[in-house]
Amino acid sequence: MKTPAKALCLILAAATLASCATISPRARIENRLVELGFAPGKADCMAAELDDRLSRDDLNAVADFVGQLNKADSAGGVLDALIGIDNARAAAAIGAAGVACAFE
Repeated sequence: MKTPAKALCLILAAATLASCATISPRARIENRLVELGFAPGKADCMAAELDDRLSRDDLNAVADFVGQLNKADSAGGVLDALIGIDNARAAAAIGAAGVACAFE
């Protein structure tokens, strides 16, 4: 039989691992845009705009899509590929975010 202290430690350890393994879609998008060549400020702006405009499911779809992109020749090439995502809401939000962040 486990003591209450051991059980509490196991619960805290599991919760800590779960929180480390779960990164928000917004953070995934921002990190992946930086990896693809976006300036950190522009990536932050794009991720924030998308977070404001999209549901969590749509954000996850964008994050997954961004993660699958091959290294493009430029940030503009990545943006062009993003606009081609097979999700009309996400594509519209990406375009709007690109315009909103163009001068970031």
